[in-house]
Amino acid sequence: MRSYIFPAFTIDYRGRPDYEACLPKDPALRFSYWPRYVARLLRFRAVYRKELLGWKFQTEQPFERPDKKPNEYREDAYLPVWRFSEAPPWNIANRISEFPYSDTDWCVVLPDGKKVRKTLKPMLPEEQLIFKGDRVKILVGPDKGKVGIVSSVLKMRRMVIIDGLNYRLSAVTADDIRREELPLCLDTEIALVDPVDGEPCRPSWRYDDKGDRVRVSLKTGRIIPLPMSARILDDLTDPKAAIRGPKDTPASVVTRVTFNPAGDSSNISFEEDLSVQFGLDTTKKPFPTFWY
Repeated sequence: MRSYIFPAFTIDYRGRPDYEACLPKDPALRFSYWPRYVARLLRFRAVYRKELLGWKFQTEQPFERPDKKPNEYREDAYLPVWRFSEAPPWNIANRISEFPYSDTDWCVVLPDGKKVRKTLKPMLPEEQLIFKGDRVKILVGPDKGKVGIVSSVLKMRRMVIIDGLNYRLSAVTADDIRREELPLCLDTEIALVDPVDGEPCRPSWRYDDKGDRVRVSLKTGRIIPLPMSARILDDLTDPKAAIRGPKDTPASVVTRVTFNPAGDSSNISFEEDLSVQFGLDTTKKPFPTFWY
């Protein structure tokens, strides 16, 4: 049984640290809301309610709450469900919410079924130092001291899964045994391996002489190169290997500036710019608008 966590609120979450290099330099031209777009698109599903009601949009409402503490009779508020896993972001688990705030209350379901209420710290893109494909050393558990390859990074939980290590055997049937790798905490239970001496080290982001952002070991000062899978974005696409299809917009069209204000002032609005370019009459007094 896996451990699940359920958020109460959500925020936008970016991709890898090299995600900024794939975006235009102009902040106005950047589009980095892909995860939120997919979450909103898949949040509702059409359900046929027979002839009387017809087609309706239905949302899943799996609300749960943590177990009560000893001598506690007050009922905690229900928390919406979001089941985290190493699956792609468009699976059923990510349909209800998007991404967590730093002060989010979660209903954490432990492997034994116990539910506790916690506030988890999300991992920002600039804070991520371990990626899929890195060599790490396990610091706790039965596989303590072993070195393995990271097979999945659960960024929302700040946990990683090591290929072939820290696993648990469970009997599905009388003749079938399943092996499942359990996640480890990214901050305290694993450490990145230094390529110089093969020992665990503490990495950090630095800038080289060319101005490129590199990952450096604080122990030896050696640059630790990123694995090839680190450049894969949240939509599971590789920017360097992606091929533009017939329905994709070229980069030259996306980065083209189409709003050139005609006036000398930089504070001119889009409507005022259209009025100047097309010679529209702007002397008319606009109709009063009221906000409540």
